[in-house]
Amino acid sequence: MKMKCYYHISKRGELWGGYCSIVNAEKYHKNYSQYLMNAINTIDNSDINENVRIIEQIENEEIESYESAIEIFGFKVTKDKVYFEYFWEDDDDWKDWQCTFEEYKKALIGWKEFLKMPRDINSYLEVEINDI
Repeated sequence: MKMKCYYHISKRGELWGGYCSIVNAEKYHKNYSQYLMNAINTIDNSDINENVRIIEQIENEEIESYESAIEIFGFKVTKDKVYFEYFWEDDDDWKDWQCTFEEYKKALIGWKEFLKMPRDINSYLEVEINDI
């Protein structure tokens, strides 16, 4: 499975993004798009290095976990898994979910590399997240 990072031109000709999404998302569990991509997509240039540093600390067992949230869900990163929890109940489209630490790390590092690229419609990056 691959993640793609890109910019988009709006109908008014404005450059929007960056964005990240799953390549051929319909082939995979929808939560890769709903949770993992939304969590990664909210990290901007000012926060990316701190997020990578935290992942390295978890990997090196300097800290046990890290928790964060966006408007609609929270997530907890541990050395084995990343747990996502939807904030509102009774929504069949958003069930609590988890992915591996490695999937999250690969997506985060890929996003960091994309953010280093010029803010341009031609900037595009694909990152292998797993072997599914």
